[in-house]
Amino acid sequence: MTRNIFAKFSAWSGIAVLSLFLFMVSSAPAALTLEEQQAIAQIKQYNTAFKAIAREVTPSVVTINVTKKAKENDRRQPPAFFWQFPQPEDQQSLGSGIIMTADGYILTNNHVAGEADKLTVRLSDNREFDAELMGTDPRTDIAVVKIKTTGLKPAPIGHSDHVEIGEWVLAVGAPLDLESTVTAGIVSAVGRDINILQDSNGLSIEDFIQTDAAINPGNSGGALVNLNGEVIGVNTAIATPSGAFVGYGFAVPIDLAKKVMDDIVKYGEVKRGFLGVSLEAVDAGKASAFGLDRPQGVLISQVHSSTPASKAGLRDGDIILSLDGQTVNRPNHVQSLVARKHPGDVVEMKIRRTSKNITIQATLGDKLPDNLQEQATGPIGETDSGISGIGLTVRNITPELTQMYGISTNVEGVIVTEVSRSVARTGFVRGDIIFGVRQKSFEQIIRSVSDFEAALKKLEKGQYAAFSVENEGRRRFVDIQIPE
Repeated sequence: MTRNIFAKFSAWSGIAVLSLFLFMVSSAPAALTLEEQQAIAQIKQYNTAFKAIAREVTPSVVTINVTKKAKENDRRQPPAFFWQFPQPEDQQSLGSGIIMTADGYILTNNHVAGEADKLTVRLSDNREFDAELMGTDPRTDIAVVKIKTTGLKPAPIGHSDHVEIGEWVLAVGAPLDLESTVTAGIVSAVGRDINILQDSNGLSIEDFIQTDAAINPGNSGGALVNLNGEVIGVNTAIATPSGAFVGYGFAVPIDLAKKVMDDIVKYGEVKRGFLGVSLEAVDAGKASAFGLDRPQGVLISQVHSSTPASKAGLRDGDIILSLDGQTVNRPNHVQSLVARKHPGDVVEMKIRRTSKNITIQATLGDKLPDNLQEQATGPIGETDSGISGIGLTVRNITPELTQMYGISTNVEGVIVTEVSRSVARTGFVRGDIIFGVRQKSFEQIIRSVSDFEAALKKLEKGQYAAFSVENEGRRRFVDIQIPE
């Protein structure tokens, strides 16, 4: 019975195979066109490139096992007559790192290694080493660890300043405990400020490269690599509502990360120069108010006293067009360029002031002043009065108003007490102190309501004007289109 069934099966199988062969022959596609062959050849070239890059870079990317010990005050001691309570366990987490030197210096993220009690580095060949934390920089989320060995393969290092949107990139790391994982994508944006970093002083430097190469928990500290096989960024963060990859990852530019690492290795800390300004982006309204033909540069909203910026002659309302020859259009780009400098370095800035371009050089300082908030001084103003005309009600500063709004008694200007719904969208809030206004080449200091009224009469209708505003010690510019 079994044999007969097998014989029938074999016969039918032979017929089926023959029929399938005849069908395939009869329906076989025509030969590929030259254009199709060329397209396939190009795809194979990318395939070959990706394989070569992965083979080159993977040995230079490590997995970092992080242990954080449970705190002693979390370990409860039970009464003798009860069973012992479950004790808090040490926390284990995983990250990635980039081998930077043959003798064991490894670049990673501060949020990976910065608070670890124990670090273990596992190489791509599965060797493991205890690691020492050499230093951290919370402002850039960079950390450096060291393992005791030699003969490692350092990663090739590129230049992140040359990165362009649309470039192919590979992300290498250990996402979700999957070591030596390589994903591919493109650079989808540069210069991103996503407001995730902050040091103990509330300061940060964010100038991220954005990519759609898949980055997941565990990728942090790993390499973002270009098609030359060079590291251009340190994978750091993802934009996600779920905690997993949904399309956007962010990497610290390698030019910034390497400067931080070099300082940590050489000095044991980051030595970073500072300029001493508060910055704003130049939008269409501010560009019009300051007489620019298009939005460009970075606006200085406040020059802090006793800083390199004030000593160099920079002023509130100056627009930085370039720094050391690099065109700048984002506040975080200026921050990033300055952050790569050391105290004592000289930076050269091309500045737009009123209707002229000037060049200013500033020698960077060595530490932030204790109080960066520059206090304006001057008379307190006239008797209380009000005015409405552009959607604001302003009043002269009185002791009662300083107490009501919690403002300093030594500021000068007029205080905003009411803001219309339409003007609220521009950024004005109650309690703002207006101390100046400008429109193209016109500029006037505001010390009283009468100054404010006189300035409004001189402003060109239908055009934007920029108001100098202070609130809680911080200065900014607010632009309004003056009604016809």
